[in-house]
Amino acid sequence: MATSGIGKVTSGISKVLSNGWTEDNDETPTFMAAQPRSHGHSLSGLLKHGQPNRIDATFPQDLAKQTWQQKVSMICVKLLWRTYTVMKLMGFATEWTLNFLVLNNGILGLFFKLITFRWGSIVIPKPGADNFLSMIGHMDPRCDLYVDTSAAGKAASTRADALVFPDEDVGSRRTADVCVLAAKLAYENPNVVKRVVEQNWKMHFVKFFNCWNEYQKMHNTQAFMFMDKPKDANAVVVAFRGTEAFNTYDWSTDFDFSWVKLDGLGGVHLGFLEALGLVTREDPNSLRKLRNNARTRRALHKERGLEHEPSFRNLSPDQIKQATVSASGLPDHLVHNRGRSLAFDDITSKIAEVLHDNPNAKLFFAGHSLGGALACLYPVMLQYTAQTEMINKIGAIYTFGQPRVGDAEFRKYANDKFTGKYFRVVYCNDMVPRIPFDNELMQFKHFGDCEYFNSVYDGMTLKKEPNPNYFGFGRMLTMHLNAAWEVFYAAILIRLQHGKEYSESNFSLLSRVGGLMVPGVAGHSLTNYVNAVRLGPFPSRERVKEDVHDFHVMSDNFRDIISCMYLETMKILGLSRPKNAPGTTY
Repeated sequence: MATSGIGKVTSGISKVLSNGWTEDNDETPTFMAAQPRSHGHSLSGLLKHGQPNRIDATFPQDLAKQTWQQKVSMICVKLLWRTYTVMKLMGFATEWTLNFLVLNNGILGLFFKLITFRWGSIVIPKPGADNFLSMIGHMDPRCDLYVDTSAAGKAASTRADALVFPDEDVGSRRTADVCVLAAKLAYENPNVVKRVVEQNWKMHFVKFFNCWNEYQKMHNTQAFMFMDKPKDANAVVVAFRGTEAFNTYDWSTDFDFSWVKLDGLGGVHLGFLEALGLVTREDPNSLRKLRNNARTRRALHKERGLEHEPSFRNLSPDQIKQATVSASGLPDHLVHNRGRSLAFDDITSKIAEVLHDNPNAKLFFAGHSLGGALACLYPVMLQYTAQTEMINKIGAIYTFGQPRVGDAEFRKYANDKFTGKYFRVVYCNDMVPRIPFDNELMQFKHFGDCEYFNSVYDGMTLKKEPNPNYFGFGRMLTMHLNAAWEVFYAAILIRLQHGKEYSESNFSLLSRVGGLMVPGVAGHSLTNYVNAVRLGPFPSRERVKEDVHDFHVMSDNFRDIISCMYLETMKILGLSRPKNAPGTTY
């Protein structure tokens, strides 16, 4: 395959050895990066000819044949970027309208105020207020943490009637519930986040992070931090915001298959590194600087013979700042720009401060979708940049509907560091955990086991999710049939089976109806993940030793659907009863 139009292959930059890749400090790490901002071709020409506007690459000649994936990626990213302004306006209009209706008790309540001339009582939504919810909040307004008062819950804990967090078992339902609700809350504005953490959860809000993405030229990475109590905390939780429905820049990050290969770490999704404020593809020097910063820090630890950093408890504030010096590869004027907070550096610095005052605290990371990818990648980059004090404090990492982050080498690196602490939850036909593709050409891999839940929230632990690359004519019919079942189950059965606390909002049901066209999109809803944690077996069933064939998973799902309908029929006959769960909403 010719390299014309694909990118210049730089000779002498990378050398392939029997044990992998090596680069000198002055050499740029191996990378492949789509550049949708360049204007080499129009969008129509791109779609017609399949030629990318520009792809920067440094890789050996025999890897040039892989670049077809960048053409697909470029088309997706270009289309998403072109529609950003329109979609952002649509998203704002949708959120404002939803809040306007909810604050005025729905359409009927608003109509009553109008016809009775009570116009002064009409509430006008204020974006950013503590009662202005995102679309995620309207789809699933649950915000109270789970308290297991069932017989099984009481048998498992002497404090089943109260919230126990952090639990001694980081894989427990209670820990998972805190993390999934934190991942959901991360979509809200800072005032909503603070209100829910302090008033509903009775915990301590620490900080909301609104961070700069140099490649996208905007503040597009959000996260927040909270502790279980203000002093002598036992848990510090960091939750990253995921992909917003109408934010096409977020979706472009998920569908951008660009990567960079860092020595000792492997291939990493470039868009996620950019979201953490570590690099930008527009400046290849940032890739080299990131790698060299990590090398320098690791070499320093090795030279000192330190397996662990000195405890932050023993350091002064100035020493803490020095110990958490920027790892970012971005230029210094960006690193030191207070108006453009960089996610990795800012969060790391704040964690260091919190651990200094709370030496017994464990760290928990959580996120959904894009937020799941960042929650997964952030602790890996802590390890890569030798932040060993923080690594030793990690209690658990929970991701929900997370896209793939790295290649096979990255998977091995992460598995070696985080076995037993990483919980990757996947719901049924959710599309996002199945991209970027795990095939011979793209070579993206998940690490760790998959906590898989089917459409009635029965869970099992698998080596990887069924139908790992989503697209396939053999599965399209079953996925559409399953999507139809999900609409019926969410609209009628789940409330009858588990109580009114699991009734879905009209907006959520509408999204499921829309998912009949593309089942993987509706499957990505956080409602599915909250239900999976609360209704499914958690921890899920004993790990399956070998990969499970898709047919067996489909038949298992079908049996569960039949069983669900049978049990509901029995309940109607008075032979069963619903489960109980908390029901407070936003």
